[in-house]
Amino acid sequence: MIANDAMYLRKWLTYWKKSLSDSLFGDIDIDKLKHFEIENFSIDAIQIADLTQVNKLIDFEEERINKKKGILKKDSKSWTKLDSALLLIAPFKLVPTPERLVFLKDKKTKFPFWYYIHVNRSGKTSVPEDYFPVFQRKFLEPLADEKTEFIFSTVEKVDIATAPGKEKYKIVQEYIDYLRTVFTIATDQLIENYTTEGYSTLSNAIVLLPDEEINAAIGIIQLYEKIVSSQNTPPLLSHFISLKNDICRPPLSAEKLMEANYLHIGQMGFSFPLSISQRKSLYTFLTSDDKVFAINGPPGTGKTTLLQSVVANMIVDSAIKGGAPAIILTCSTNNQAVTNIIDSFSKSNTQEGALQGRWLPDIQGYATYLPSALKSEQELKGINYKKLNGEGIFSKIENHTYLGEAKDYFLEKGKNYFNGPLQNTHDIISLLQEEIQKIQASIKLAGELWQKFTAVESDFHHLYCHENTEKDRYYKSGILDEAAFEIDIPILTTLEKEVIHYFKNESFFRKLFCFLNIKSALRKRAAELKIILRYSHIPVINNFQFTQHEILEQIGEKIRFAKRAIKEMKEWKSWKQQHHIKGDPPVNEKAYWDKEYIKIEGLRKNDPVQSRPNCFFDELDISLRHKAFQLALHYWEGRWLLKLEEDLASDIFTGNNEEKARNRWTRQAMITPCFVSTFYMAPNFFTSSRFLQKSDNGISLFDNPPLYEFIDLLIVDEAGQVSPEVGIATFALARKAAIVGDVKQIEPVWNITNKIDVGNLKRGGLIKDYDDLIYEKEFDPKGFLASTGSIMKMAQNACCYQEDGLSEKGVLLIEHRRCYDEIISYCNVLAYNGLLKPLKGKSSKANLFPPMYCIHVEGHSNIAGTSRSNMNEVNAIVYWLNKNRQIIENKYGKPELAIGIITPFTGQKAALSKALKQAGFDTSLIKLGTVHALQGAERPVILFSMVYGPGDAGVMFFDRDNKPNMLNVAVSRAQDSFIVFANTAILNKSARTPSGILANHLVYSNANNHL
Repeated sequence: MIANDAMYLRKWLTYWKKSLSDSLFGDIDIDKLKHFEIENFSIDAIQIADLTQVNKLIDFEEERINKKKGILKKDSKSWTKLDSALLLIAPFKLVPTPERLVFLKDKKTKFPFWYYIHVNRSGKTSVPEDYFPVFQRKFLEPLADEKTEFIFSTVEKVDIATAPGKEKYKIVQEYIDYLRTVFTIATDQLIENYTTEGYSTLSNAIVLLPDEEINAAIGIIQLYEKIVSSQNTPPLLSHFISLKNDICRPPLSAEKLMEANYLHIGQMGFSFPLSISQRKSLYTFLTSDDKVFAINGPPGTGKTTLLQSVVANMIVDSAIKGGAPAIILTCSTNNQAVTNIIDSFSKSNTQEGALQGRWLPDIQGYATYLPSALKSEQELKGINYKKLNGEGIFSKIENHTYLGEAKDYFLEKGKNYFNGPLQNTHDIISLLQEEIQKIQASIKLAGELWQKFTAVESDFHHLYCHENTEKDRYYKSGILDEAAFEIDIPILTTLEKEVIHYFKNESFFRKLFCFLNIKSALRKRAAELKIILRYSHIPVINNFQFTQHEILEQIGEKIRFAKRAIKEMKEWKSWKQQHHIKGDPPVNEKAYWDKEYIKIEGLRKNDPVQSRPNCFFDELDISLRHKAFQLALHYWEGRWLLKLEEDLASDIFTGNNEEKARNRWTRQAMITPCFVSTFYMAPNFFTSSRFLQKSDNGISLFDNPPLYEFIDLLIVDEAGQVSPEVGIATFALARKAAIVGDVKQIEPVWNITNKIDVGNLKRGGLIKDYDDLIYEKEFDPKGFLASTGSIMKMAQNACCYQEDGLSEKGVLLIEHRRCYDEIISYCNVLAYNGLLKPLKGKSSKANLFPPMYCIHVEGHSNIAGTSRSNMNEVNAIVYWLNKNRQIIENKYGKPELAIGIITPFTGQKAALSKALKQAGFDTSLIKLGTVHALQGAERPVILFSMVYGPGDAGVMFFDRDNKPNMLNVAVSRAQDSFIVFANTAILNKSARTPSGILANHLVYSNANNHL
């Protein structure tokens, strides 16, 4: 199969659409779906007696199918009739017991297990095509949702239970027997006798009609449908889905950065310049024409700063060109990751002065959140947002009242900055654009001047660097200096005169004999000229021609070069002086790192001289580039004022046909060029409306075509957590994508099992049969599968760059500044092959606790229901916190805000929460739970409760499949100290597992010997 074949692409898109539909039933909310209840239900029942309810569900499904086709009347010839429907049945429900109800936040009845069944209008059941049962993913450990209090089973057990077996069941009883087997393997109980602590099991069944249109993913599903039915697949999407990509280029090296420097014209933050790997990544991105660019971002390596730079550069570039603003969409998989992005774009520091802040009243930040309609005002407080109904920032500012106030405000700010009597908005934006263009020209000129300068240095080595040259005197602070050349010119001029005088006064016979090549005459001339040239800059080497022409030519060449060198050096220095730049571009990787380490050492010692930006690139970031960004912000504010005034006076302001939709987004991007959304919401926003036809009863029917290729840049953050079926469709809306993530941190929450996934591949025609292992050998490693894949893995496959020493493709951020070196050293060994560069430094005596510390706790874990807990560890943690509470508060402030507690199990989380409350701690402030609780976060001190004890059955969660993800994330959340509470008997220092490697990085103590 050819990867970019249209039919093959459609198969993949259809597969992901089906996978997404299946995954939705990992979290079934019966209140939103059509259903009825059957008392005293038996799973062996092959007939459903309540035909009234059954037919209501089938009728509803029939109406829904016809409504999607635009057919609203049952007597229409086009009406499709249904004799049966595919339903879901939960054979029992779990009701919290009265004594448990008091402690639960989620007091709802639970339906953890469902299975599909076909039911006809007579109530007769038959075997469904999808016979794999549905285990609600939110009730399976490991958890992604920290609010979950009930655990039904584990992902591992469910995977084992639904492993490939018999593929077809002819009669319902065979199918029911299969369900019983699956249930027992997953829960260690019989379905008829299932019990769990804190809940009563009622044999009341829920019969439910699945409805993909009443869920958060309907926008994605509809987008899939549009793409599949369209004639052409958008180029970015097509490229992203290509399985075969053999292109593999190295990212830009430090030596090549200056060649791309002119492309970097905007920088958002003022506090810090880019790090070395951030700069190499950005410049590689700016010089690339590739549609997909993957950025591997290990913990604490500054991916947010890099994304800010990408966005800032596009804002400035589009202002220089003067056309439409850049439209940027940043997507992630959950609201927490999205709000982290919003925060980072709102808190970016700008330089003080007349350009600081916004030149429009009541506007903050550079991004707008696209939330669901259910988000409340309280949840959105302090955030720029735009809802589908238009509510939000733009509904408040895009009106005549605000426009009038804003024009005056903008004009006043512009007059203040330019210090002149400006007449209108047009004048200001013209002057702003002119300044930005001058900055661009200056940065470009710097590249040209530096190129001439380095050419001088190259020629210097060719002309001057012989064995007699005193090279050091030509250098000052490691770079060529014009002073030595200024001394050389008069010396060379004098030498020139001496040589002319020598030949002018040489005897006639000497000249004749030399002309005749008489050796004795030549030797005498050479001896005399060597004396003249002895201390000159003209090297007398083998085969030296002691003729007037040759000697004068060499002297002339040196004089010409010295004059050229002086000119180029002075022009370079003049440019630097004009722009208050002190440093030069590092000439190679080592020189760059030498400067970086000097700066880091200065920061550690609080040395204002050493810690300042100390090379050319750094200085440009916080001067010209940052100023260009501030100017561009105000340029686009002015353009927005003009555009809003124009649109309010025309009919383009309202309505949502394609022209109006594109116009609205373009106008609003002038205020906040970056829009931020989850993948679930984005497809709902980037659509337009198109009239289709009148229905049978005269109602106007509209289509909602997507705005294909409308977004200039799609940024995917935390891409390692995005399952492919959730993220793929949105790529159709963009022209280029920058994808940031880390496959060695938190993985996606895969909501379907391997069994369902393989079935979908076969039904979709992507594998021939269940023995076709292409899905294991090719689809899985490249991240394409809905049960194991991620958008980050797919991005690595589609990217055309690869770092030396990195197995995955994509550029790599390597400078780590969050954790002490001893902490990140573990992650470096565990996951990154030593490629990370720890820059925070080693822990000192000022640190309250050792950076990597283990407190031994005797005892074993207990299993309550389906989750583990260890009360000895709970008590040890509470005791340790009480004992160290005051010193933690003295150093960090409120202890709850300085501490994070990670544990793999919900049972342990609940026990810790209860004990901490009883000890007087505010658990609402403590980050407590699985690694997902600290996603994208950090705390000075992280406590890790391992829970397991010697002899506990099975592989420990954090060692599953020998993956580094859980412990990599857990450890890298700790800024100062990572403290493990565990029975040390479970830690095997000789094992090459995540916990075994951790064991070798810990300092050990007993529980009764806490620091």
